[in-house]
Amino acid sequence: MKAPLSVTIASVLFVSHLLGAEPNPSQPAKTRAEREFLKRFVGEWECTTEASFGPGKSVTTKGTMTAHMIGNFWVVIDRKAEIGGKPYHGRATYGFDSRKNKYIGTWTDSVSPILWHYQGDADENKLAVDSEGPHPTFPGNFKYRNTILKSTCQRRAPAP
Repeated sequence: MKAPLSVTIASVLFVSHLLGAEPNPSQPAKTRAEREFLKRFVGEWECTTEASFGPGKSVTTKGTMTAHMIGNFWVVIDRKAEIGGKPYHGRATYGFDSRKNKYIGTWTDSVSPILWHYQGDADENKLAVDSEGPHPTFPGNFKYRNTILKSTCQRRAPAP
């Protein structure tokens, strides 16, 4: 017996609501402030970003970044730039996990088969997230830091 479509949709929405609920009601104000920070990225930008692969090993790229919110919890960022003279496209999803008290996220792009999982912090001027995983071109793992600096992005189009 199949469930009616309206019951299935209602069930999915109810479960989504439960999963999105604050796990610690004593911290909702701080969580809202952390999520408000993510809204700063919404819009179209010209950006310079730096990715660090360890001491003295970093790559700086210039390109475009467009971002939109999914509800009040997640910002999705599409990044287009060049690395080593070759175009690439990447997509990040960032949110704030009030249980960990950390920003969390994922990244995937057109030059690597890896889905990166991030965790990090933010201040007024930057979001800095770290990951560890397999090196895309060499054997073994490495630590990776991605930093988005407010001062290195210029808005191309206003946020909706």
